[in-house]
This record gives sequence, structure tokens and C-alpha cells, in this order.
Amino acid sequence: MRFTVYDITSSSADGASAWRPVDTAFPHAAAYRHTIEQARIADDAGLDGYFLTEHHFNSGFQLVPSPNLMIAALAQVTSRIHLGAMTLNLPLYHPVRIAEELRMLDLISGGRLEIGLGRGLAGFEQAGYGVERADSEHLFDASFALLRRLLTDGRSDAYDTGPWHGDAVELVPEATQRPHPTIWMAGISEKSIRKAARLGVNLCTAFLDADDTARTAGIYRDEWEQAHPGTPVGTYGTLQHIFVAETEAEARELAAPHLQEWLGAGHEAAVMVGQSPTVDKGYEEHQAWFDKITKLPLDAAVDRRRIIFGTPEQCVEQLLDKAAGGVGMFQGWFQFSGLDFEANNRSLRLFGEQVAPAVRRALEGSAAPVLR
Repeated sequence: MRFTVYDITSSSADGASAWRPVDTAFPHAAAYRHTIEQARIADDAGLDGYFLTEHHFNSGFQLVPSPNLMIAALAQVTSRIHLGAMTLNLPLYHPVRIAEELRMLDLISGGRLEIGLGRGLAGFEQAGYGVERADSEHLFDASFALLRRLLTDGRSDAYDTGPWHGDAVELVPEATQRPHPTIWMAGISEKSIRKAARLGVNLCTAFLDADDTARTAGIYRDEWEQAHPGTPVGTYGTLQHIFVAETEAEARELAAPHLQEWLGAGHEAAVMVGQSPTVDKGYEEHQAWFDKITKLPLDAAVDRRRIIFGTPEQCVEQLLDKAAGGVGMFQGWFQFSGLDFEANNRSLRLFGEQVAPAVRRALEGSAAPVLR
């Protein structure tokens, strides 16, 4: 199993404010400095990857509208950890431009780039860029085909895909990783999970419990084997909140209130993401996903492995359960809601120094994840 960090840098100093503006916020510059510090800690602790996400127009939700700029900065203060976005919202980009930027980032980072792609979740962000929500899947498909060709071949003949058309191009700079950096697709709906498998890319899901993890990992594996018979299946990853402390009492004191606040804010998140209480075309499965997140108290969420929480020993046991369900990459959301920066840093260090090595030892002899 690979161990990575998920960073959704926000100005939130209150659990529910991840989904609505509040007055309890801290300076944006402090949030950026904390992101840089977290990446250094993760690098020093021997973790495998550090991923940022992309959101727009709401500082309580996310402060990094351009993950690529932050990746370029983190490449200068880290030396071994892989860096990437989970995800870049493809419908918002010209595919030629993003291909050029990704080539640059892979070179700047010394071949440490990983690429996460999606069609976008928040409806108000798509609207702000003039993207019709119902068109997001078509735009993703049109962009992805050209983007992968550019990253693999370094060039393209004259192209006409979706709204993008142009003359023949050759990419600069030259490729660092060949044929291209590892590619991930984020997905929570069955349709997206199957698409990732058909496209032949790795998959990262989010906030699934143990049962849904095993079920969707099986869907991904079966679809892959149908689409690419005889080839090793890509890596199935999962994103979960995590907090590690020396004692369970300390974990409950420092983190439990913030995790419960986040769970309680999920209904507001569903409305914000969908722009209305109704279900938007192409996002029909997302409401059920949000309902599952918000209808569990914290202890039940931990018991069902929707959240990883507790002492190092407890977190090892919980992660081994995820591995048994088919998870090959764990992505931890360490800095959530209003969690104190120093408490987060201690949790991240404990994870890197005690939890991840113990899980690796327990899984010795298991097949290593196959990255695409």
C-alpha cells in the first residue's frame, strides 16, 4: 500500500465553515505556509505522495485555485515525495495548455509528478467558468483523449475535440517520465469508476466505508479485466479523514469535535456542490454519497472505516481492513476543518513514523500496487 497526503488548503477555523462563510477564519498566507510545512513533514516522514486539490471562489472551502502553481513551489522544498493534484478539473482547461504545464512540473520536480484528473464536483465553480454542468462529462472525455496523446507522444496533428481545435503542436519541455507520469482519475459514481478502468488509469475514491470500498474495488477490477484482459489491474486508492494521537483520549479531545462538525456540515455541502437541493444531470449518485457521509456519528464512521482515527495501533488495524478491501493507495486528509495546525503536524508525523511502516510490514509479501 502507498501512503499519501490530501491537502484541501482552506481558511476555515471552524468545522462547518468548510461549507459556508463564517467570521472565524485565519489569514490565507498562514494556510499557504502550513501547506508547505506539511509537505516537508510528509517528505521527511517517508510518505509516498502529497496531493493538492482544485477548488474556486470560496476561501472557506479551498484556497488553491491553481494546484500546479503550488506543486511547483513544493517541488523546491521537498526532495523525494511524489507531488500531484487530486484533481485537476479538466473541463476548465485547454488540454494543450495543461499538457505543457504538466511537462514543466514533471521536469521541475525531477520526475516526481503524478496527475489526478476529474470533471469537477462543485456546480458553482463550473458556473463561474461558464461551463454547463451537464456538459462536464463530454468535456472531460474530449480533453482527456488529446491530453494523454500529447503527454505520451509529445505532439499532435491538427486536432478538433470538443470545443478545442488547433493546428499541429509539439510539446516543450521534453518528457521526464515515460511514457508519461502516473495518471489517476477521481470518481465516486459507478459510472466514473468503470470509466477509469476502461481508460486504463488508476482510480481514487473518497469517504467510502469498508463495504463500499470492497464493492467498488471489485467493480474497478472487473471492468479493467474486461477492457484490458491479461494486463495488471491499476491501483485503487481511497481518500479518508485521518487523525493519529498517542492515546485515544487525546484524539477525542483534539480532533473528534472537528470531525463531527465536518460530518454535520455534509448536507450544506450537498446543496452547495449541486447548487440546489435537486439532483443535477450527470451527478445522480452524488446525493446518496453525501447522505452516507452525513448520517453517521463519528464512532460509527470509524467502525465502518469511513474515517481512520485513534492511536497508531488502532489506525494500523483500520488501514489493514482497507487493504483487505482492495485499497492499494491510502490518501489521508490530515488537516480538516478547524483542527489546530500543530495537532495536525503531530498526527502527520505519527502516521509517517509509526502507522505507515507498521502497515507496510504487515503487508510484506503482498503484491505491490501497479501504477499507470
